[in-house]
Amino acid sequence: MISSTDNSPFVPILTVMVDYGNAPFLWLVDSPDQGVIGGNCYNGIFWDESYLMSEGLWRKFADWAIAFDQTRFYSESFDDRDWDWRAFHARGLQLAQWLKEEVGEAYRVIYKKPGEDPNHRIDERREIRIGGTRVPLPPLGGHIPEPVRFCQHIVSGGQTGTDRGALDFAIRCGYTHGGWAPQGRAAEDGTIPLKYQLAELVEGSYRQRTRKNVEDSDGTLIVNAGELDGGTLTTLGFARQLGKPHFIIQVDAGVMTAVTASVLAWLRENAIQTLNVAGPRESQRPGIYHQTLALLEALDAAYRG
Repeated sequence: MISSTDNSPFVPILTVMVDYGNAPFLWLVDSPDQGVIGGNCYNGIFWDESYLMSEGLWRKFADWAIAFDQTRFYSESFDDRDWDWRAFHARGLQLAQWLKEEVGEAYRVIYKKPGEDPNHRIDERREIRIGGTRVPLPPLGGHIPEPVRFCQHIVSGGQTGTDRGALDFAIRCGYTHGGWAPQGRAAEDGTIPLKYQLAELVEGSYRQRTRKNVEDSDGTLIVNAGELDGGTLTTLGFARQLGKPHFIIQVDAGVMTAVTASVLAWLRENAIQTLNVAGPRESQRPGIYHQTLALLEALDAAYRG
């Protein structure tokens, strides 16, 4: 139920949110007792003259919603490597802005990320105001306690090996993720897949990317095997130079139980919420991807336990 504390008149709410089945994209709450989302009012199949929006805007919405409807995030066989959530939301927010310009103050317009986005908890709901202002709103189900996590956000540079092990862990286990990627999303295997929601440096190479990720995090966990060298050694140098907490794990040299306990103690001691995970690329240390994934999964299990 939607209530008002200032006795102001109820304003109907249009929520822009995609879902599966006929590409639904708009939901209407037209009375205070209809809940937060309401019922679906428009989809990508047909337009009618009675609609609140122009036919031209509906077609733009339809194209956007149909693109999502044709994905299969619920299927284990769906390949999401080239699905760009950042671009998808940018388009959706622009459409919501155009909708607000057409309906004016007669309706509130809210944009909501779908749950299929691994980062849906970041700015999950935003109200669109005339003039382009986007006001953050509480998430749906905000009364439901969040699962315990050893940090809130995981960042990396998107390179093969350690970086992607960390990002895939985050996506699988319900941690939000991000970080900086070098210009052009360059990586040793070509281009960093778009499913990893990294910000691209306008100008900058691997070294600048490494520094930004250290700088923008609360602490850096270096997952290493063998000698500490190359970009991994550079990461350590930046952490020391910037006075940032850092912890080095040699995954080839310790008992996992002891390792996880020491990492969890370090995370608690430094109150780390945004964790940068860095280490060698896969070609330098074959197997480091799976070792990183296993380490973070062990950390998660130990913390929850």
